[in-house]
Amino acid sequence: MTEISFKISLCGEPGVGKTSIALRQAQGSFPVTHQPTLGANFLIWDTTIDGKEIRLIIGDSGSQERFHPVLPKYFQGSVIAALIYDITSRESFDRLNYWKDLLLDTLGDIPIIIVGNKIDLEEKRAVKAEEGEKFASDLKTVYFEVSAKDDKNLYPVFRKMAEIALEKGN
Repeated sequence: MTEISFKISLCGEPGVGKTSIALRQAQGSFPVTHQPTLGANFLIWDTTIDGKEIRLIIGDSGSQERFHPVLPKYFQGSVIAALIYDITSRESFDRLNYWKDLLLDTLGDIPIIIVGNKIDLEEKRAVKAEEGEKFASDLKTVYFEVSAKDDKNLYPVFRKMAEIALEKGN
C-alpha cells in the first residue's frame, strides 16, 4: 500500500515528448506514432525512498493552444513540475519561460526541474546542453537530458521529483 501520493505535472510545447516520457516511466512503453494529448492523461509511478512508498501521479496535459485556458485546472494540486523541451527544437526551448510563468501564476512558488528530451537524436541537436544547464542554473534547479525512446536517464528524473516532493511535503 502506498504511504504517500504526490501529483506532478509535465509541461512544455506540443511534440516535445511529455506523453512518451510519462508512458515510458509509468508503463515501460513507447508510443510508435505521435498522437497529441487531448485534455490530460494521468499515469502512476511508484517508488520507495528512505523506506517510504511514494506514488507519483504524473499529469500529462495537452499543450496545444486550444487547451491553454484549462491547463491551470490540470496543474492544480501539483507539488513539482518538469519543464520539458526537445533538444532538436529551438522553439520548444525558447518557450520554456512561457510554461514556467504559467505554472508559477497558477501554483505559486512550485519546484521546477528542466528536462531536455530526445537525446537519441543528437545529430539533429539545436539546443546545446550548456544552454539547458544555464536555464536550470538561473532558476536554481536541476537539469536532465533524456531519451524517452531509448529509456535513457528517465529514472533519475522521476526519482529526483519524488525526492523533492517528499522533502516539500515534510
